[in-house]
Amino acid sequence: MPTRPYFPPTFCRLVWWWETAVAPPSIAQPLPDPLSERELDVLKLLTTHLTGPEIARELMISLNTMRTHTKNIYSKLGVNSRRTAVSRAEELNLL
Repeated sequence: MPTRPYFPPTFCRLVWWWETAVAPPSIAQPLPDPLSERELDVLKLLTTHLTGPEIARELMISLNTMRTHTKNIYSKLGVNSRRTAVSRAEELNLL
């Protein structure tokens, strides 16, 4: 039965550091639940300095509908803020 090689703790920490701090990020995977066309419209306007009510007026939808789209976007992208939603969307080439 072959024995497992021994790696000193310092080596293991170095490998961990390399994988978490230096290694290039993995290629973004497509979303399992893609954004709808309207959610993409809202997402594009989230990149601007428009407020929620201004985005709703621009798209001619109610503020509640805009908020629902925003919540769906956050959920599908796995984020919880406007800034991280835009960053994640850029990583996925949605913008």
